[in-house]
Amino acid sequence: MSAPTTVDYRTATPSANWGSRAARSKLAGMRRPVDALFGPRFSHCEGSMTLVAAMPSAAPELWTRYVDGAWSSYSRHGVTCALDIDEVESGATTALFYVVLGPDGEMLGGVRAQGPYTYVEQSHVLTEWADSPGLDVVRGQLRTRLPHGIIEMKSAWVREGAPARVISGLLARTALPTIELTGSRYLFASAADHVLRQWETSGGRIDTTVPAAAYPSDQYRTRLMWWDRETIAREAHAEVWGLMESDARALTGNGYHSSAVA
Repeated sequence: MSAPTTVDYRTATPSANWGSRAARSKLAGMRRPVDALFGPRFSHCEGSMTLVAAMPSAAPELWTRYVDGAWSSYSRHGVTCALDIDEVESGATTALFYVVLGPDGEMLGGVRAQGPYTYVEQSHVLTEWADSPGLDVVRGQLRTRLPHGIIEMKSAWVREGAPARVISGLLARTALPTIELTGSRYLFASAADHVLRQWETSGGRIDTTVPAAAYPSDQYRTRLMWWDRETIAREAHAEVWGLMESDARALTGNGYHSSAVA
């Protein structure tokens, strides 16, 4: 594997939104259905790439490289305000994380999952829609789905120069193993519209009832996407669903049997 990069976060500009002690206290109360020593587990994918799933505490070297990669990517796009590096780096609020490794072990991208949440204020999307129309709709959707288990996918990134569409597609496929491993019915993410359009192949659907948010700045239009365990098998593209089941089987264990409803 390639050596991890090193970022001095102490000299970086801190996030304005999620650095407060109160926010961390809220997130610390999340349910923990995944064992702290889960992983790393591997799914060998097309193109000699490998999808890896783990808890931060079970794969600290991979986690450090994931965090460094996220910081580098967000810095390159000038949106570090959307990444609370202290919170992310601690791993305390991450239920699972996934990375894509190339043939030589280089890290090409990653994403992490938060939850299942115990109350709606734990979700970062409330911050994202705080100054945009649709906040009440978002809050209502979170509240309605909360009793069934909701997981938020966060901090997705793709390394500069890597095949972005391919890596993004691999990361989208983590929806199924995340639902299975956490026992949640719903999974959601917020991102730019063009990114979510790619992720629709994995069974997620952009919520058209929620107007786009101007986040992290007026230059961006962030949309909300939901996956539902009871519809994901029908909504995913057939060829992608087969790959998702293969990934889930490898990442969740030999006894895997999908709870998703076809």
